[in-house]
Amino acid sequence: MSLVERIQRVTEIRAWPGTIQLEGVYTAGVAGERWLRGLQEGKIYGTRCPRCRYTYVPARRFCERCLGGLGEDAWVEVGPRGTVLSWTRVHVAPDGARLARPRVIGLIRLDGADAALVHELIDEGEWETGMRVEAIFRPPAERIGSIRDLLGFRSVR
Repeated sequence: MSLVERIQRVTEIRAWPGTIQLEGVYTAGVAGERWLRGLQEGKIYGTRCPRCRYTYVPARRFCERCLGGLGEDAWVEVGPRGTVLSWTRVHVAPDGARLARPRVIGLIRLDGADAALVHELIDEGEWETGMRVEAIFRPPAERIGSIRDLLGFRSVR
């Protein structure tokens, strides 16, 4: 058998003809849960590494730079304002369908943070890198401790 034939044999598409039932539970973890509770309160928290002085948003339990633990004293409130580092207009939904109205997604560095957060930019106007923005939350009665409690960011003019 030639090399090409062996590669074709190995790369054949195979499918299971039935269904497999899968169940699972996703948890946000200790830091993620606390971060989401902050959003429910209308606050954005980060964790600042005491060694590196790098501030993560969303918050983390360990520093990705020096691998140090980030304990209770590492939690800091950041934002709610920040700067657009980059942005894009999205015309296609995750399922491949064309969106009736494009969404604008931005990479935001919140004041007091080093890491950036990806979220929706909700103004209708034109966007530019370097623009100042502020977080917009759902009304308190509608918040449930989800990333969706943060509706997105609008420009500060």
